[in-house]
Amino acid sequence: AVFTIPELARVGMLEAEARDTGIDLIVRYNDTSGWYSNYRIGETTAAAKILIDRSNDQVVGAHLLGPEYGELINTLGLAIKLGLTTRQLKSATAAYPTVGSDLGSML
Repeated sequence: AVFTIPELARVGMLEAEARDTGIDLIVRYNDTSGWYSNYRIGETTAAAKILIDRSNDQVVGAHLLGPEYGELINTLGLAIKLGLTTRQLKSATAAYPTVGSDLGSML
């Protein structure tokens, strides 16, 4: 993570790396600048790109730009390490309105 304003964070594979290894990818890109968790603090720049292996629904990479996204990347790193599926991640409950509560919508 790079602790700029807003924070920039990455975990796991880049899209090109994943494709080069033959992973059939689902790429979920979201402009999150208009989401309430960002709007409420006046942040106008935020985005998320999540890479998901279509064959097993597991996250293989994530790239985040936004406030407190350095913290959110920790959850995605743990998901990659443990092989969690997006369904499992979406079933988790997070306090609202926090960036943690945005994770399900990013997936």
